[in-house]
Amino acid sequence: MHVIEAKEENLVTKSNMLIEANYKLGVVEQKIILCLASNIQPTDSDFKTYTLPIKEFNKLLGLKGTPKYSELRQTTKELMQKVFELRIQKKVIQVAWLSYVAYNETEGTIDIRFDPFLRPYLLELKKEFTSYKLENVVKLKSSYAIRIYELLKQYEKLQERTFLITDLRKMLGAEDVYPAYGNFKQRVLVPAQKELKKKTDIMFDIEEVKTGRKVTKIKFLIKSSKKKGNQQLSLFEDNLQEFQLPSLFIQQVKKLGMKMGIQLSDEIIRSWEKHGQDNVLALMEKIQERTDIDNPVGYITAVLNASSSNEREKATVAENDGLLTHLISHLRKSKGPMPDWFVKQMAIEELQKHFNVDYDEALHQFELLKSNLYEILDIQETDTIEISDAEFEEEQKRLAKELLEFKS
Repeated sequence: MHVIEAKEENLVTKSNMLIEANYKLGVVEQKIILCLASNIQPTDSDFKTYTLPIKEFNKLLGLKGTPKYSELRQTTKELMQKVFELRIQKKVIQVAWLSYVAYNETEGTIDIRFDPFLRPYLLELKKEFTSYKLENVVKLKSSYAIRIYELLKQYEKLQERTFLITDLRKMLGAEDVYPAYGNFKQRVLVPAQKELKKKTDIMFDIEEVKTGRKVTKIKFLIKSSKKKGNQQLSLFEDNLQEFQLPSLFIQQVKKLGMKMGIQLSDEIIRSWEKHGQDNVLALMEKIQERTDIDNPVGYITAVLNASSSNEREKATVAENDGLLTHLISHLRKSKGPMPDWFVKQMAIEELQKHFNVDYDEALHQFELLKSNLYEILDIQETDTIEISDAEFEEEQKRLAKELLEFKS
């Protein structure tokens, strides 16, 4: 059992993946989680059962009056039922925040324990995390303000962060409220802007990015606003910053990604980095103005994989001419008409072979290119039809001959 010291100078430290998860918690629920997180020590290897003194906790959260167990029990009961979503590679994982809550009515305390799944996102963090003092969030009155603070604090050193409005709504848990952008701005963004400026160590301005007449993205311009008497970080915080700050390479890649309208996670950037920082930056610079790439992340990954396999010529084809041009050139070797399923099979095999990607990625790229590819090659997409055995054998022989010509 570990008795919590609800001190405003405590540091909250979270993995960046947890900060970017999709969830919606009430303001008191968020403060409970953050108060618990602020008591985790850098040396902790496992979660403890944290004991909260009710009176001190009420004071920290700004709750007035005599503590009422019934209200607190309702709050923690609802919190026990809340889950958040994390995307890990191709999995979307739903996780509960807490695994255990117990009320000690004679002692005036509550025992709380984090769900074990949260260990890698709150314990022994060495890289890709964000830290801030608890005092920056306990005085905020809006749950949206707390989430926006964390999302912007993560990018404080980059000084800007851009979100698609749809993505920002998911992260804030505001998908079903204030559907009109004007209302969303006035009810969520502007109040958060005022609160952060008045009560926290960062502030922000907003730039709206439009597609046609519709606002589709929001760029936050982030500024530090250190208060007097709090200019000097402790030695411990200085050491934390050494790990917190993204490397110059990560900053450069994220900025290039922003210009392309995509948000890149540290995990993706690290996977690219093994191919050489200069190669990644040069490729991203080169495709900045390309409008024919529907999936920039998949495209960059494919080109880098081809490059790292000493297939420079193939990488150049993907980079300069594009996948579509390459497939058209390859498939036009055919002297006769080709059914759509045959084109699909040959295209996927070609993508796998020449761009060193697995079947799923090749299939994904094909689906993105299919419409243009079929139109240029005059391929008609057909539904499955029944044919006679004789017709099937004849078609099989013709395509077998066609296949040999392709591969010769």
